[in-house]
Amino acid sequence: MKISARQLQNGTKCYIIYKKDWKMKEAMFSVNFGSADDSVIPGTAHFLEHKVFEQKDMDVFKEFSSKNASVNAFTNFNTTAYYFICSDFFEENLKTLLKFTAEPFFTDESIEREKSIISEEIKMYEDDPWWQVYFNLIGALYSQNPVRNNIAGSIGDINRIDRSILTECYKKYYCGENSALVICGDLDADKTFDMAERLILPEQGEKYEKKKFSDGIESHRTVKKMAVSRPIFNLGFRESDFDTSPAERVCATNILLNIMFGKSSDFYEKMYLSGAIDKDFSMEYLLGEGFGAGILSGASDSPDNVAQAVYDRIAYIRKNGISDYEIEGSRKQLLRSFFLGLDIMEKVVAGQTDFAFKKTSYEDIYNKYIGITKKEVMNRLDIFDRDDSALSVIEPA
Repeated sequence: MKISARQLQNGTKCYIIYKKDWKMKEAMFSVNFGSADDSVIPGTAHFLEHKVFEQKDMDVFKEFSSKNASVNAFTNFNTTAYYFICSDFFEENLKTLLKFTAEPFFTDESIEREKSIISEEIKMYEDDPWWQVYFNLIGALYSQNPVRNNIAGSIGDINRIDRSILTECYKKYYCGENSALVICGDLDADKTFDMAERLILPEQGEKYEKKKFSDGIESHRTVKKMAVSRPIFNLGFRESDFDTSPAERVCATNILLNIMFGKSSDFYEKMYLSGAIDKDFSMEYLLGEGFGAGILSGASDSPDNVAQAVYDRIAYIRKNGISDYEIEGSRKQLLRSFFLGLDIMEKVVAGQTDFAFKKTSYEDIYNKYIGITKKEVMNRLDIFDRDDSALSVIEPA
């Protein structure tokens, strides 16, 4: 895999990911605007994602379908992205992608219709226990940062959104300096850059600087009752170190999490064999702009006992350290997963889009995995502080 990068004349960061002999091609246009942006009503980025698809003289989905392409979009904490996948008519599909994201058409009537659609989506998420346990955790970890807001907002939030708000946010956030275009496939980089330069429209708006927050824990424990057969939980540790490079934060934290709680760890074996956790126990490192968290999740009859076992494990590692052998084994395991992910087009494109706004790259991540030191890994223990942790539990109703 080879990644070429260039900034287009309108300021958009453009990346061409060359994959020899791949029949399928994908392009993703994204803006650095998501649910964690504080200057808007919660849910606005997601609402805008829905409405950008609306055009005055074109049905976007039919247009892509007529060119043998599938199109979709998503909004997360930091990003709104629009993408298509196709096997042919790539230039025509890229033109459509860049056209409809640059020329939104908002009407009061369509905005009101969309509110009922998104309201149903919000209700669906409200009935999803895993979604609820996750966002209850984020809300407990962050008292101020808007990352605590639901990505789709609440029904009350979206009912406050109107055409003027969508227009203002589009002009502010959907601009060259605040956007990225990632293209993947068996494509000539120079020709593809020229194609993108020819098709992309001039920038609109200006580069937006995200606000930084001095945050604290809202609550160390939150519980909600829902229709689950067994309690489920998320245990999170809020990070406050944003000076370390994103690549080091990602690699060192993942290695440490894997050593402490991975499926080959003493912790996992003991907890699994005792029935305290099941095979779906998992962990992740959430990296964002101005926020970050190590998160453990699973199902357990006693989430509080699992949390205490996690705290004990961290205290043990803090006291006794980790060996070079453990670091090497974890590093190699994660590198294998890293390379396997490079053969999944959707994952590669989404990953490069994410990296574009977090000042890192696949090359940075790879180099850090190769050159990681024990000191860098042990330094990440600082984020696993009980005082900066929260436990979110969903109990059977």
